[in-house]
Amino acid sequence: MKPVLAAALAFAFISTPLLAQTPAPPIVKVEGLRQISPQVHIIPDNSVPLVPNVGYIIGERAVLVVDTGLGPPNGKAVYEVAKKLAGDKQLYLVSTHIHPEHDLGAQSFPASTRLIRSTDEIKEIAEVGLSLAKVFATRSDVHAELLKGADFRRADITFEKDYDLDLGGIHAKLTAMGANHTVGDTIIWVDADRVLFSGDIAMRAQPAFASPHSTVSHWLVSLDALEALNPAIIVPSHGPTGDGVTFITGYRNYLKEIAERTAAEKKVGRSVDQTIESVTATFGERAPDKGRLAGAIKAAYAEAR
Repeated sequence: MKPVLAAALAFAFISTPLLAQTPAPPIVKVEGLRQISPQVHIIPDNSVPLVPNVGYIIGERAVLVVDTGLGPPNGKAVYEVAKKLAGDKQLYLVSTHIHPEHDLGAQSFPASTRLIRSTDEIKEIAEVGLSLAKVFATRSDVHAELLKGADFRRADITFEKDYDLDLGGIHAKLTAMGANHTVGDTIIWVDADRVLFSGDIAMRAQPAFASPHSTVSHWLVSLDALEALNPAIIVPSHGPTGDGVTFITGYRNYLKEIAERTAAEKKVGRSVDQTIESVTATFGERAPDKGRLAGAIKAAYAEAR
C-alpha cells in the first residue's frame, strides 16, 4: 500500500481533537457495517465528505451492492465486505449516480460481478467523462492516490426506465429518475423491507443541482414518485438514514419555496443575480449552504415564466 494512502487509512481510525479541525479522508469505514432491515445492510458514511452510504441487499441467490466509494482502494474494501456477505452467491453492482465517490470503485470488483447501468448513466458518462474525478484528485495527495487509474466500468446489464432484479426471495427495483441531482440518478427500492436508496434526490443536506439539465419542476415530480412508494427507511447518498417522510417533505417544501419566490422576482423584472441575492436573504440560516441554494435558484429562474 502506498505511504499516503496508508497514512489516510490509519488517520481514519484515530479519534483525537485534531479530527474536529482536519477533514477526514474519504475512506469507506467498513467496520461500520450494520443491518437496517431483514435483507439490507449498509456501511454508513458518518457524514464524511466524498464518502457514500454503501448498501448491500441480500437475497437467497444473489447480492446487490449499491455504490462503491471513491476510487479503486475503496471499491476493493467494499467488495471484500460483499464477498463475506454473499459467499458464493452472484454479485450485482449499481451506482445511484456517476459521481466519483459512488461509481469509480467499480473496477475493483471481479469480472464475475454484473454491473447494472441505466442508459441515462451511460449517456452522462459519455458527456462528462472523468472531468469531476480530475477536480477531486486536485484536493489532496490522498484524493489523487485514491483516484489513480480510476475509470468507469462498462455495464453488463442496461435498462431504460425500470429494472426488476430478482435476488432470490427478494426483489430490488432499479429506476432511472431523470435529471435531478445528475442526469443519471438511479433509485433502488426494496419492497419487501420498504427500504429506499434515494441517491441525492432526498436526504438531509440541501439539494445540489449538479447538472445543467436539472429542473426544479422535475425534481418535485421525482419526490412525488418517492413518496408514492411509502418507504419506511430512506438511505440517501450521504448523511444519516431517515424515515419515509422527513427527507421527502423537507426537499419538497424547500424547492417549492424557491420556485415561488424566484418566479415572483423574475416576474417583476429582476435579473438572476438580483434574484439569487433576494431569495438567499429570505432563507437566512435555514439554508446554510449558499452555493447549493444559488444553484437551485438559478434552475428555478431558468424555468420560471
